[in-house]
Amino acid sequence: MSLHDTPDFALPKGSLILVTGASGYIASNVIFEALEAGYRVRGTSRTAGTTMADVFSSSDYEGMVVEHMDQEGAFDDAVKGVSAIIHVASPTQWAPDPEEVVKPAVNSVNSIMTSAMKEPTVQHFVYTSSSAAATSPKPNQEFTIHKDLWNTEVEPYTTQKGDPGRVYSASKLQAERAVWAFAKEQRPNFVVNTVVPNFNVGRVIGKGSNSSNIIMSVFGGYAGFMDTFAPQHMINVVDDARLHLIAAIDRTVVNERIFAFAYPYNWNDVLDIFRELWPGKEFMPNNPSLGRDLSKVDNALGIKLLKKWYGQESYMDLRESIKQQFESVNKL
Repeated sequence: MSLHDTPDFALPKGSLILVTGASGYIASNVIFEALEAGYRVRGTSRTAGTTMADVFSSSDYEGMVVEHMDQEGAFDDAVKGVSAIIHVASPTQWAPDPEEVVKPAVNSVNSIMTSAMKEPTVQHFVYTSSSAAATSPKPNQEFTIHKDLWNTEVEPYTTQKGDPGRVYSASKLQAERAVWAFAKEQRPNFVVNTVVPNFNVGRVIGKGSNSSNIIMSVFGGYAGFMDTFAPQHMINVVDDARLHLIAAIDRTVVNERIFAFAYPYNWNDVLDIFRELWPGKEFMPNNPSLGRDLSKVDNALGIKLLKKWYGQESYMDLRESIKQQFESVNKL
């Protein structure tokens, strides 16, 4: 499904878009969609071996190393000549110390936005947040997720050591807050939007997409993730990537938190789909005590934008997403 022509293009095709964290699950899909849509892309990574230059062999793609993205001036060269920035990269350490996770996440936001302000070509800035910035999963509880909701329950882990999952959530909370604080205080000449995705499932590009391994591990019989990842919402990674691109090129999308939440799921749903798609394979039994995500999410903007730009009537569902993920992995 290709990008539709609309009168709301903020960036003409052929413009250069910077995508950070190029080898990551979401970022690699953002790069793919941007190239498919006719844009040039510069992707950054921490090491020369993960720039994805071997995966995206198009002349419209260039890889660049930004080794210490939390340092001032780290992105000064990377932003040169770009029309939009999609900042997906974030510290991935699963550590109990916020000094190792929260501080670099916030510093990287301030670093890249400061670099962007020095470059007059930058028109749009998009930050990849997380559902963890808005809320933690609350199985069997009814509540509403909206653009003014922040996950204040993990705020103490901004400074105190604790469960690595809580510390990571605090990093996403404070990093997104830093984006909006920078926009308010510095008043940059570029548009700022954030995308707030929940659990991504679907197409895998390259071999550095570690977060995509969760579904594969459950398929292989590992039950640990069923406890680690409570019932929540999923989104197909292609839908998520497209929302990132739209946030960077649609002139009508300004100062938005776009919630990339598609459908609620739990691991029993995943196991049921496994059994349907692979009837000859034996899987671990369902867990009747998992519960359900009963939250209501303000996700109408996302599907409105996907319909406007891609003609989609709905988000891709869990079954199609799992199918796409395994088809793509088998091609690697």
